[in-house]
Amino acid sequence: MRLLLIFIFTAFALTGPASGEEKGVMEKAGKAVDRGIENTKEFFSDSSITTRVKTRLLRDDYVSGFDIKIATTEGSCSVKGEVESEKLARRVMGIVRATKGVKNARNHLVVVKRSLSTVK
Repeated sequence: MRLLLIFIFTAFALTGPASGEEKGVMEKAGKAVDRGIENTKEFFSDSSITTRVKTRLLRDDYVSGFDIKIATTEGSCSVKGEVESEKLARRVMGIVRATKGVKNARNHLVVVKRSLSTVK
């Protein structure tokens, strides 16, 4: 990101003052760069939230983090997968909500009672 900013400042410095029309184009380009930077920050922020949530789920002694899918958009986590009880679903959602950066968590977990013959 620093390299991008250095490039932009260098380009402005080398081109000198812009005329009225060029100024408008440069202003639009600057706004587009700002939006791109914000989108990149948001993407990496959401990715890091998802990683933190998955790590916490995988470290938990009672939750099978491999059975839980997490999708994060703008700090809001969508939690999907199968769990064996309501109690376990509440535990999963508690872990998700307690994770740094999570603003909201939507529960799409399905409680599935497994019989002994289906357990591998």
